[in-house]
Amino acid sequence: MYSNIENVNILTSVLKSHGVRRVVVCPGSRNAPLVHNFNEAEGITCYPVTDERSAAFVALGISLAQDLRPVVVCVTSGSALLNTIPAVAEAFYRQIPLLVISADRPPQLIGQLDGQTIPQTSALAPYAKTYTLAEPHTEAEAHWCRNAACEACI
Repeated sequence: MYSNIENVNILTSVLKSHGVRRVVVCPGSRNAPLVHNFNEAEGITCYPVTDERSAAFVALGISLAQDLRPVVVCVTSGSALLNTIPAVAEAFYRQIPLLVISADRPPQLIGQLDGQTIPQTSALAPYAKTYTLAEPHTEAEAHWCRNAACEACI
């Protein structure tokens, strides 16, 4: 597709096939391949917002203005993800379709005092399900990556 990172391409394709047309993007180095793909993808409009908390609420507003169509907010790793939780909780209770996509550091760096490395799995619980899209190295792994991305869109 657009990136040399296969799980980024899979995710972009799955989001488009599930009707995602709006993505609120926040700056960051870890999520740059995602932001690039979303910006290049035909049919997807990106809205840049610097602050993650605000970005998540902007995404909620966009969903409300579009008759509850799913909207993505894409943030970088670590505490950036945690900044989305107020909007994630509101989306949960109001049943507004909000997809939060966060890049992450390599697993071996988590807990090693490297910046922006927190355990992200289930960080938004109990208000959101979490899916990890590992970089596939075989067709079978690519299949499971697609399945996880599709399940996240439901």
